[in-house]
Amino acid sequence: MVVGLPPPMNPPDRPVPDELAGASSHGYNCQCVAAHFGLDPAPHGELPACSLTEAEYQRLFGEAVAVQQEAKQLAAARDIAGAQRMYGRMRQIAQQLDRSDLELAAISDLAGVCYSAGDLRNARQCADAVLTTFPVSAAAAVHFGQYAEIRMIEGSREVADRVLISLSTEEGDVARARELIAGQRHRAALRKAAGPEQYPPELLDPHGTDELELRILEARVQVAAGDPAGALTALDEILSAPACDQAPSLKAMAQAERARLRRAGGQDADARADLVRLTADHSAKFAIDLAADRASGGDFPGAVEAIVAARDELAAAGATGDVAEASHALGTLLLLAGDARQARDQFEHAGKVWATHEDTPGLRRLDVALARCAAAEGDWETAEDHATRARESARASGEWLECLHTDFVAATIGYARGDDLRALLDLLLPLALAATDYRFEFTSPRARTAWARDVAGPATELLMAVLTRLDEPRLAAELIERTCAVGAYTEGPSLELTGTVPVLEVAPVGDRLPLAALGTVTSSLPLRLAPPPALRWSPASPMELDRWLDVAAERYSLSRPETPVVRTWPDTGRETFLLRYADAGHTYLTWRTTGDLDTVHTHPVDAALVATAREYLDAASPTPQEGESVSDAVRRALKAFADEQRLARILGLNLLPADLVARLRESAAGGRRPLLRVQPSPNLAAVPWGLLALPDRRPDRVLEPGAEGSCFDGDERALDVADVSLLAPVGIPRRTPAPPGPPIYLLDPRIPGQSAFGELGSVLGKQDPASPLIRHLDARLADGPVRPAAARGLDLVRRTDTDRRLLARLLAEPCSRLVFVGHVSRVRDEHGAQTALHLSCAADLPGTAEPIGAHRPFTAADLALSEVAAMPARVALIGCASASDFGLAEPFGVLLATVAAGARLVAATVWALPTSAAVPGADPMAELVIAVDTALAGDDPVAELCAWQRTRLARWRERAEPARSPVFWAALTCLDASDDGQTWVR
Repeated sequence: MVVGLPPPMNPPDRPVPDELAGASSHGYNCQCVAAHFGLDPAPHGELPACSLTEAEYQRLFGEAVAVQQEAKQLAAARDIAGAQRMYGRMRQIAQQLDRSDLELAAISDLAGVCYSAGDLRNARQCADAVLTTFPVSAAAAVHFGQYAEIRMIEGSREVADRVLISLSTEEGDVARARELIAGQRHRAALRKAAGPEQYPPELLDPHGTDELELRILEARVQVAAGDPAGALTALDEILSAPACDQAPSLKAMAQAERARLRRAGGQDADARADLVRLTADHSAKFAIDLAADRASGGDFPGAVEAIVAARDELAAAGATGDVAEASHALGTLLLLAGDARQARDQFEHAGKVWATHEDTPGLRRLDVALARCAAAEGDWETAEDHATRARESARASGEWLECLHTDFVAATIGYARGDDLRALLDLLLPLALAATDYRFEFTSPRARTAWARDVAGPATELLMAVLTRLDEPRLAAELIERTCAVGAYTEGPSLELTGTVPVLEVAPVGDRLPLAALGTVTSSLPLRLAPPPALRWSPASPMELDRWLDVAAERYSLSRPETPVVRTWPDTGRETFLLRYADAGHTYLTWRTTGDLDTVHTHPVDAALVATAREYLDAASPTPQEGESVSDAVRRALKAFADEQRLARILGLNLLPADLVARLRESAAGGRRPLLRVQPSPNLAAVPWGLLALPDRRPDRVLEPGAEGSCFDGDERALDVADVSLLAPVGIPRRTPAPPGPPIYLLDPRIPGQSAFGELGSVLGKQDPASPLIRHLDARLADGPVRPAAARGLDLVRRTDTDRRLLARLLAEPCSRLVFVGHVSRVRDEHGAQTALHLSCAADLPGTAEPIGAHRPFTAADLALSEVAAMPARVALIGCASASDFGLAEPFGVLLATVAAGARLVAATVWALPTSAAVPGADPMAELVIAVDTALAGDDPVAELCAWQRTRLARWRERAEPARSPVFWAALTCLDASDDGQTWVR
């Protein structure tokens, strides 16, 4: 019997299986084993292990265990060459001992070492060798009863399997990778069912680390399958799991994957945070990515120096795959710096390593990089050759994201070379649509924003340039309208709450949570951006983009879920102009009129003109700039608005096209003002559209500063010829408004912990029975009941109970309108930027925003995720920049959340409102509140508010004094969705 191995429990009662026929050694089928069972030893041969003494065997076996531990430590320290030497020694010892289980352990570990070093060819050879040998060794162990050894061999197979999962993933063989993962889970379940009586503890995954590694590998497979959004969510969940902290190497693995995905999606700050943590523990490997991040911050020499140092360290460790990554990163920096020749040298160095290791994804990256180098030098033929190879490789991989990436490279090269624009359109339009729609798969707002900026954005920017040059106004307009259709929604009907739910004063309604019950929520709120629904262009015409969306879905293997078909125009009863803007490098606008829906107009607005308009508007707006106090902002705005006519002219010249201005004037000449409804882009969210001056002619040259007056004969504004309001995104799902009832007033709520004169203090100032606003409220009370119940108008102002619980009670009953006057601010959390109302909510009330001292703001997410029976049809949100939703990366704040909850018309403001304290002796804030409440109670609020603003404009023209300044009244606008016909719930 082989010294050191216990004798088999029972002699084999069956012939030697076919798998062992012809095997000279497999650790068990040797002369000594045969002799032990009285078998004919002749076919088996004498092995060196048969002559070992017990002491010799134990010494060698102990050395093998020690060598394996040292090899693992060297591999963890990235000493690849040292680890490979140790595993070579372990294999020699295993052969001396005739222990195939030890040799398989060495080879499976070697597979992992080679993979981590980027040596994919040898990693596959080692992993395949383990799987090829496993059936023979397992058959021998079973045949001769050596069950302990088969369990050790099974562990080696699991290690080799995981290497093959990674290799299959990198090659785009998603089906094979998933099959291997399923096999591992199946065997793990069988082992756990057998229990510790049959398997050693390490094979029963007592700490869950094996499953954790499978989940990380599964996230990689998700990326390969074209679902980085799902992978990012999975990695977030993995890193928050307790088991992750118990396995530092797996935590680093998950963190590295997340950093890579975040960087690819443009989440630079988050990726940097992951890389900094990784670099502290794993030095050179992650220093490459961190150095690239350093370059994006402007430190190009420092980044190059850091990458070169990291590459030298990795080369010394034998981590050739990481050396290739360093060379590729260095080449990327050099190409960005304009040195295509040196960049090519670095890329080709990386390519040699990838070719040696048979790294197909790496070679695809090489072709993309070399295509860009050739394009930078004007060598279009070479660029096309490389781009074509990259695209063919991507198609063969089956990874739609790789196809998207390589197609975009080909499109950029074709556009720069001057290829046929029609052919480019066929390539680029489905690509841009697929990239844009994939954004909605991400649950994280940061990830969605980054994807839109760094992936979908560049594709759309190039597409709009192509459409402009091709003179394709209809496709461009549809693309703009589809962009503008995006809204926010809640994915689920309820929230998973933690903590104690407060006692409710109203019963839950329907299958959603009551507003007052919105508890402390988990980090995964079901609040996300929805893709645009199916759109209808006009009664006579479907969307031309529909067929392109089908092409995009087929080309990039994306699904097109069924959604309600939503029309893109309102039915107002009078001519209505629909004006929509979208940012895509430059800003693009489209306009049409309900009198002729099938005639479309599109115009690009140069980014420089938009920047100029914003610069002038920012200077004149009372919204505080960074580091500026509220009082300083108001003083600056009042001073700047002294030259308000110039501002109106600059905005009008830069933002209103000549054909729209002419058509507006023509429509107004018919005797009835048309409606002008505007949906601004994020760059134009703070524009007071009614104030814009209408040019009489266009300049034939670039105007010098101060020369804009030459384009105007008078002072006609958009407000003079049209009733102006905002246009709601058609993709926002809406509920039916509340039935008519008494009005609700939430006026200047007292905010816990805040002084009346502090930052969140009174916006209306001290009121008394003789104040205009109080007299207005007394008149309302004389007309009928209001809510909350009050005996006099003064009782409706500065209440201490105006919190979310009171709001829940008030909205549970019929109401005709809601008027809020108070503070509105922007908050940012894991749900993205949004706006919040400051009610009288104490910090201990539940909600999604962090408290501000003793107070918790009431956010758009709070409104969207909690039960509100329905908002009234008309709502006023009179507070600082309450209409700023369109300026957010994702258009979702209290304005649009109110629309989603049922409001059909919302009066709000596009910039911060100065309080009446800015102009002693006058009360412009009260005038505005009275005008809004009066208009909301009337038949046509938009017409009445615009008429009121025209009276303010007339007073301003008559005498330009601070109390009459447009600072106080021009910010007011209405988002009008009263007649667009959209009442549906997603």
